[in-house]
Amino acid sequence: MAAIVEFKRPTNPRAVTGAKPIASRPGALPLYRSAGTPPTTANIPKNSAPRARRYVFTKKAAIIGTVILLTLGLYYCFTLFTQQPPSTNQTRLNPGYPTVLPSSKTISGLGGWQRISPPGSEPVYAYADTIDGVAVSVSQQPLPASFKTNTKEQVAELAKKFNATTQVQAGGTTLYIGTSAKGPQSVIFIKETVLILIKSQQKIKDTSWQQYAESLNNHS
Repeated sequence: MAAIVEFKRPTNPRAVTGAKPIASRPGALPLYRSAGTPPTTANIPKNSAPRARRYVFTKKAAIIGTVILLTLGLYYCFTLFTQQPPSTNQTRLNPGYPTVLPSSKTISGLGGWQRISPPGSEPVYAYADTIDGVAVSVSQQPLPASFKTNTKEQVAELAKKFNATTQVQAGGTTLYIGTSAKGPQSVIFIKETVLILIKSQQKIKDTSWQQYAESLNNHS
């Protein structure tokens, strides 16, 4: 006759499996779980996200915020400048930072510099000129600190805010040109250490934009 094996419940499950007791209601048998069972999500700290992930998110948010603020500031400058073009009788101003001008022209011949940024903000100066007989306003400002790294990507992102998606190469400089349905254009690019934005009253040929950008040389 085969032997009969009797299975008995261990009197001390913790001693056999290393299990830990789980709290249960009074009077009930204690429950056990394995010592190697991972904790439930309720026991995981809410702030346990990797620091690196939080740092990347913070850095991206800072860059996006800078681009938005810069876009709003430049839009304000553009609007103010096109509504109030500089007078030829105004007192000549000195921006106080390196600027560029067409090689065949002087700032006095262009009517002088006009500050178009509001008081207390970063200085932005502009002058009036013509390209192919079309009136243009040319604003210049020092390259923002946030643009000194990944410069090409930063300028391209700024150009998108102005819907300036047409690219034209001018002697190693990339011009971003945007054209409105009614004809006026906005052009954004960097020359030397200056961020330049030009607004025209009418559409101008790409080749003329190219020639104008190439003619800009260090003035101060």
